[in-house]
Amino acid sequence: MAKNEDLILTIDSDAEYDNISESSEEEAEEAVSVKSKKKNNNNNNNKKSKAGKHGKANLEEAEAEEDDDEARGEMNLDFQFSLGDDLNEIKDWEVEEPAKDIDLNEIIKKKRESKKDGNGDDEEDDGDEDEDASESEEDDEKEELKAAGKNGQAGDDDEDENEDEDEEEEVDTKEDLDNFYESQETNTSASALKSKTFQELQLSRPILKSLQQLGFTVPTPVQASTIPIALLGKDIVASAQTGSGKTAAYLIPIIERLLYVKNSTSTKAIILTPTRELAIQVHDVGRKLGQFVSNLNFGMAVGGLSLKQQEQQLKTRPDIVIATPGRLIDHIRNSPSFSVEDVQVLIIDEADRMLEEGFQEELTEILSLIPKQKRQTLLFSATMNNTKIQDLVQLSLNKPIKVSIDPPRTVASKLEQQFVRIRKREELKPAVLYLLLKKLEGRTVVFTRTKVEAHKLRIILGLLGLTVAELHGALTQEQRLANVKAFKNNVNVLICTDLAARGLDIRIEYVINYDMPKTYEIYTHRVGRTARAGRKGTSISFVGESMQDRNIVKNAIQFNSRSVARKIDWDEVEKIQTKIKSNEGAIEEVIEEEKQAREIMRAEMQLNKAENLMKYEKEIKSRPKRTWFKSEVMEHLTKHGKKVNAKKRKANEERKEEGKERSYKKTKADRTKSKTKAKSSSKKRK
Repeated sequence: MAKNEDLILTIDSDAEYDNISESSEEEAEEAVSVKSKKKNNNNNNNKKSKAGKHGKANLEEAEAEEDDDEARGEMNLDFQFSLGDDLNEIKDWEVEEPAKDIDLNEIIKKKRESKKDGNGDDEEDDGDEDEDASESEEDDEKEELKAAGKNGQAGDDDEDENEDEDEEEEVDTKEDLDNFYESQETNTSASALKSKTFQELQLSRPILKSLQQLGFTVPTPVQASTIPIALLGKDIVASAQTGSGKTAAYLIPIIERLLYVKNSTSTKAIILTPTRELAIQVHDVGRKLGQFVSNLNFGMAVGGLSLKQQEQQLKTRPDIVIATPGRLIDHIRNSPSFSVEDVQVLIIDEADRMLEEGFQEELTEILSLIPKQKRQTLLFSATMNNTKIQDLVQLSLNKPIKVSIDPPRTVASKLEQQFVRIRKREELKPAVLYLLLKKLEGRTVVFTRTKVEAHKLRIILGLLGLTVAELHGALTQEQRLANVKAFKNNVNVLICTDLAARGLDIRIEYVINYDMPKTYEIYTHRVGRTARAGRKGTSISFVGESMQDRNIVKNAIQFNSRSVARKIDWDEVEKIQTKIKSNEGAIEEVIEEEKQAREIMRAEMQLNKAENLMKYEKEIKSRPKRTWFKSEVMEHLTKHGKKVNAKKRKANEERKEEGKERSYKKTKADRTKSKTKAKSSSKKRK
């Protein structure tokens, strides 16, 4: 049938037209009247707020001022945002209640009570230090500290020279730096940027309102430097000391950018962090900064928490996803509704740690999946100055601008560093720690070298009557988050490994280095947990006789003049040590009881698992098999993300077929055997 171009659709009768026009006019008038009422109410409220305490007398003046503001296009400083009930109650850590687990505090409490019943009431040890300790001992401590710090080079000159030579070899040439970084570079001292305000950064009204509610009026130096550059869409490599506000420095530009994205139905920004705790903290800060921005959604993809709940959250395609590398790859591969094709901004927090051996392959995989063309990449850390160019090249940065605030290797100016010379009294360290914790008032983080030591210290201090929490890799994710939450609320002491050396942003008054770290860089991250955001803080370090400990003390004194030797009453320490020795049997009993309880709990879990497998066998087997990054990608990647050569890949495949995956290097006998086998197989083919 041919199309009739002359055909015009009309209304059949005039009556129908009259009805439609009348009804539409009535609806329109009703809508206009409702709208005008709302507008008048809003205008009246604004006028009343402008009139303030003076009441109706100044209402006309307020109206005139408002008209002038609108004419000039200036910001109305009395503008008030309407807060919903859900925004007034921002959840603290956004985690579920921890799963059923062993209550170690209850075990310790029972053991203490049984010991009291057996030995009578123990005398409370107040742990007060003797104020009249001999001055000669204090002088001796100070002299030894100076010897460890300023004259610690004696007998170690050769080692320092070798280290200097190594550093010279690792430093990139000026040509490499010029080719990699953009000519523009910001290297500013903290005092030079204090005059700026957030209003001067030309931020949107919702973000300014969030900052005002959080109590932030003046940006920190790293925020003042990086926010304008990030808003221009340029790549950044930024380094600033711990506690300088790096998290807000990259979150504010992301949120500002998303304000101008209309009808976003995909993830636009991904923030990568090395630890789960840091990811949760960034999520918390992001929600607070974006609380007045409508339709801004945050998602999380971290290991240790419920995989199904994260999948459900990622199905909604949140605007910003905060993730740890391994779990992000898992979701990209196995969650069909989650995609990174539209990601425009990639943030790598604590970038120097992410570039270490453990994260190289994951980063390479993630960068291969996120489109490079429109991507803006921002790197933030406290020690990026030591990162070599070849480590950054793999991140596909496009002429990044380097931002360095304050000299590298420095700690906060309001941090007081105290040192306790342990000498050859390593066995007295738990007693010294207990004595200090009894004296200190405020939240304290204690760093140990191993998770076994951290757990044992928790039991020792618990039996002595102190309530402490622990944080290390041997705990489940639920336990770790529950312990951090307890530390924020009602527990004053947290014993942890270097897991918490970065990113833990809780107001902490004291940091105790029970075991000295391996490097000065790790030391700066540890003590950076206190004296944050311009507050005062104290670090106390137990210094041994090793040259490694002495070198860290030397650097600490060199970069911060506020370093002193702490006086310890060793007689009091000996008394506490006697008490700890009397509890040795109880310590072993608590460890054994906890071990047995865990075995019982593990057996119950296996039983439940078997029951579920029998009950839902068909449903479980029908699910698609998950693919894992480590099994497929790792063997094809090296340190810098290059493919393994064909010979090595073929050798790996042969070993897999034989089921003999060797962890040692091939010997002459192995090579001869493989050659003989290859010759015999070639003869058979002929």
